[in-house]
Amino acid sequence: MYTQLPQTSEEFESLRWADIEPWYQELTSTDLSTETLAPWLAQWSQLGALVDETRTRNEIECTRNTADQERAERQQRFLNEVNAPAQPYEQQLKQKLLESGLEVENFVGPMRNLRAEASIFNEANLPLLNEEQSLATEYLRVKGEQTVQWEGEEKSAASLHPVLLEHDRDRREQAWRTVSERQIADRETLNTLWTKNFQLRQEIARNAGYENYRDYRWLQVHRFDYTPEDCKAFLAAIEQVIVPAASKLWEKRRQKLGVETIRPWDTNVNPYEEVAPRLVTDIDEMLRQFQKLFQHIDPELGSYFETMIQEQLFDLDDRPSKAPGGYNLPYEVKRLPFIFGRVTSLTDAIDLICHEAGHAFHVFEMRQLPYLEQHREHSLPAEFAEVASTSMEFIGSMHLPDAGIATLEETALLRRAHLEHMILWLLPSVARGDAFQHWAYENPELAQDPAQCDQKWQELTQRFLPEVDWSGLDAVLKTGWQNILHFHCYPFYYVEYGFAALGAIQVWANYLKDPQAAIQQYRHALSLGATRTIPELFAAAGAQFAFDAEAVQSALDLLLQNLEELEATASPQ
Repeated sequence: MYTQLPQTSEEFESLRWADIEPWYQELTSTDLSTETLAPWLAQWSQLGALVDETRTRNEIECTRNTADQERAERQQRFLNEVNAPAQPYEQQLKQKLLESGLEVENFVGPMRNLRAEASIFNEANLPLLNEEQSLATEYLRVKGEQTVQWEGEEKSAASLHPVLLEHDRDRREQAWRTVSERQIADRETLNTLWTKNFQLRQEIARNAGYENYRDYRWLQVHRFDYTPEDCKAFLAAIEQVIVPAASKLWEKRRQKLGVETIRPWDTNVNPYEEVAPRLVTDIDEMLRQFQKLFQHIDPELGSYFETMIQEQLFDLDDRPSKAPGGYNLPYEVKRLPFIFGRVTSLTDAIDLICHEAGHAFHVFEMRQLPYLEQHREHSLPAEFAEVASTSMEFIGSMHLPDAGIATLEETALLRRAHLEHMILWLLPSVARGDAFQHWAYENPELAQDPAQCDQKWQELTQRFLPEVDWSGLDAVLKTGWQNILHFHCYPFYYVEYGFAALGAIQVWANYLKDPQAAIQQYRHALSLGATRTIPELFAAAGAQFAFDAEAVQSALDLLLQNLEELEATASPQ
């Protein structure tokens, strides 16, 4: 019925738009009926997957080597010459399906997404959206090129993170100041990028019929199940419940470290261990150990991870010209995930490998869904996608000794640090980051001025993380928002981590009671992809999508209970 499509995105990328457009024309000219719907959706899904995977491959390669200008140009060329002209056709296809009145099995969620996307489409925005992607790539390039001189060697700024885990306070301070000075050096460059990006987003929103970018973005990222006011209520609950609990933990940490105040270089070190976590010298061996860990949790999860090792779907070493952060991105044609980040010490075993593996398992579990809109990355509710990853932090960290990754004592220390991090940093930082973005897009005239952003960031830091002593470090404190890549590359993607933490803690609570049943619920929920609402996905995983003070308190209680249980084991003998 349809002309055959390329089998790989590599083959697809070699084509010109003139070669690709006929496939879209075939789809737009099809008369939809109960008989033609399934093959039409299958063809549209495969064509969309080819576009998505090509774009994703370029994005991955740009982050793997931020100095590769040819790849950046190749990425931009594809965005301009294929992705942009494809979007009007995508809009026609969405409208065609929406207006057909036809029903597709397990497609209620995708139809809601498509309806939102169609409502905000404006052809005038296509070059602006490409420009927004270019500014994000430029931000990652600037951050990826941040190198420092350390002990006679040029190193990436990110590679000094393990020094912040050491017990020598002078070395921690030296490393922190070295990185901070390098980051400050790019202050004006990042200010310029922020202002350009911020103004661009306002224009995109206006073109789509919205005066407020947040209203536009809410639909763009498919936020149907909660409102900005709900977010603010969640932030208030964090301030009410978590911040006082964190203050007690900070004071305990201060006493254990024997310092007058907690300075920024004191926030990562684990005061309950005698030496810093072991450095990872053989990433391949660690991945093989993690395969055993996931096999222990569930044989199918272990087989997924084994496939990733065999297909070389990781980039985890540290080197210059590598973008910051970590991620999992799906290759939509291959239906396989790719994990990117830096693994330097045992702490990364939980924070990066377990977390991103949860995202990867989501990709594998959705493979039985036939249509792209049911499983593509931007169709998934991020609030639940982060449950998939954060749950695996809690569950995976329990089994580090089973796979020979860490000793029992090391595991107790790592788990204790992980649980404390949820209270000390993750939830307060989520509140600070989300509050910053609401302020910015509610006050666009102010937020275009980086100096105003500096002041707001300082104010929010003192509100949600009051125990850290920044005296004499105003310049570093105020510009901290520049180091949050989400603000520059993925606006409003932040509160999801908080919602997901509450969901993941509930999944973990179920696992503590009945591991096998909890994992089955977890895998089933992942397999639903984008076919259900956020509350329905949480329920399928055995959790409730709730974020009031009572829900936050319940999560805190479980964290504190387990911290108490770990305390004796984690303390040095």
